[in-house]
Amino acid sequence: MHQEVISIIPPAPVREPRAADVAAHMALWIQRGVRVGTWMRQGASLVRRAGRAVWRALEEEGRRRAERELKLRGTSLAALEAAKVRALADLHERSDPRFAAELRAAAARHEVLHGLA
Repeated sequence: MHQEVISIIPPAPVREPRAADVAAHMALWIQRGVRVGTWMRQGASLVRRAGRAVWRALEEEGRRRAERELKLRGTSLAALEAAKVRALADLHERSDPRFAAELRAAAARHEVLHGLA
């Protein structure tokens, strides 16, 4: 007779997911007939607006820091942007010379707009 040994390993305790309590409350509200859709849409809209505001603030802070750093180095952000556009024009010179010419013209206009040329 052949005997097999079976090991039983109890599962490790798992923490409840973070949103489990919220999901449970929403399920109860839905069962009770509470209209969740309206406040969910309003909440999502609020979160989107807050996210956009934070993103704009971070972009502005990044721009300020970059301008401060470039000023310390004796150059400007506009000059750096124009140089990057010209580098992009160099990449497209062989494949699309007309597009490259438009990029160079845009870089020149950018420098004029910011008083660099």
